[in-house]
Amino acid sequence: MPVENIIAVFLDGVGLGDDALARNPFAAPNATPFLRAQLDGHALVRDSAGISTDAATLVGLDAALGVAGLPQSGTGQTAILTGINAPEVVGEHIGPYPTAPLKAMLARDTVFHTLLAAEKAVSFANAFPDRFLNRLTRGTERLSANTRGALSAGLKLRGADDLRRGRAVSALLTNRYWRQWGYDVPLISAPEAGAQLAALAADHRLTYFELWYTDVVGHKQDAAQAEALLGMLDDFFSGLMAAIDAQRTLVLVFSDHGNLDDLSTRKHTAAPALCLALGAEHRRIQTMHALTDLAPFIVSTLSG
Repeated sequence: MPVENIIAVFLDGVGLGDDALARNPFAAPNATPFLRAQLDGHALVRDSAGISTDAATLVGLDAALGVAGLPQSGTGQTAILTGINAPEVVGEHIGPYPTAPLKAMLARDTVFHTLLAAEKAVSFANAFPDRFLNRLTRGTERLSANTRGALSAGLKLRGADDLRRGRAVSALLTNRYWRQWGYDVPLISAPEAGAQLAALAADHRLTYFELWYTDVVGHKQDAAQAEALLGMLDDFFSGLMAAIDAQRTLVLVFSDHGNLDDLSTRKHTAAPALCLALGAEHRRIQTMHALTDLAPFIVSTLSG
């Protein structure tokens, strides 16, 4: 049965690090129990790359792409969205935000542009507060490569009304911060946020969701905060998978570079970037080896 739609969940700064409990929160015995169960008990670490079960497949993706230095978000996300070796083109790893040459790639060559040109419905699931959208209108807001790519392709950037109606997802999942900011939105759990993403994805061939807080926590080197975040993410994926038809929908979870996988450093890591697939035809990701494989993989998977 062909894949009818893809839910792409981008986690900023998550590599497949060493199985080292002292520095890698993914190595903790109680970390991500739902995702581990999908991988027959294997943790999201480097040694598990290549594992494929009835429910899920895990691979590591080359984030360095032949360029010296630690991978960064601007070039990494551009490579993910375009399939172009962005760090090779510009001669270095650049981040966190895209520079002019990267913006030029994102203006025309993304997976969003390609699918829309083929008349396939695409959505960017993130909800943005009014102050962000207002700064964007004034041209004063800095955009991640993911958000810039979505905007350049003409995708809607969703706001508070969409979040209130269950047609968007908070980048922090539960809406708690939105309520603290004064928005009248429902307080939902992490599993409910997953179900909300699944509901939005039902109307689109590709639904893309960006979660940047994993990179923030990695830079903070806060083990307790990392543990809490992994617990919330695991619950989110549990709710997402419970709400989809796993025979028709492929959930693709991936990152741009390592960071959260090693709390002994504030810097990014050289670990392979996470790429986990759950649901329909998940073993197809075994053909991927680098960040540049993601965009063509998504396009080819949805070509039917």
